[in-house]
Amino acid sequence: MEITLNGEVKKIEAGNIYDLIKSFGLDSDGVVILHNDEIVKKELWTTSNLSVKDSVEVLYFVSGG
Repeated sequence: MEITLNGEVKKIEAGNIYDLIKSFGLDSDGVVILHNDEIVKKELWTTSNLSVKDSVEVLYFVSGG
């Protein structure tokens, strides 16, 4: 299926947000996921199913000084 991931159309096999993160080898620490413009809590990633034409934004927070 095709979704928009961080502004780019991607063809994916993942069925939920957790699988998507793992399929791209992304680190889940310090990450916030927006699914169709709504924040998804980490504990809901496995139950947040993806559909054709969904939009997902992966945001990383970094600290520094």
